[in-house]
Amino acid sequence: MGYELLGFAFASLSAILIGVFLYFLFQAIFIWFGAKVAGIKEASFGKAFGAAIAITVLIIIVNVLFGLINIASGGLIGLLISILVIVWVIKSIFDTGWGQAIIAWIMSIIGVILATVVIAAVLGISIGLI
Repeated sequence: MGYELLGFAFASLSAILIGVFLYFLFQAIFIWFGAKVAGIKEASFGKAFGAAIAITVLIIIVNVLFGLINIASGGLIGLLISILVIVWVIKSIFDTGWGQAIIAWIMSIIGVILATVVIAAVLGISIGLI
């Protein structure tokens, strides 16, 4: 009985770690794409991967902190603060200006939307279900 439980725990932990890695990988692809389109000279996939991790961690921290004090945990203020954090991370990691960071972020969002539509079309999923 103990070995089955240990195997289940290992399989579950492995699935979670693989899922988190794939999440960062796909997020990094779109950040890298956005940085290239924005014309950031030293845009590399390594920096995009670091930005993906930093964005995720900082957004979680910001949401927890603001959620604890009941400020900006949702709504327009929370959205604007999250966007500001994302653009600041892109600006800092890629060592670029605010304009190029905003363009990189917008292009990464467009890339995510296009990839979602293509995957939905290939799999035959209705856009309303996404």
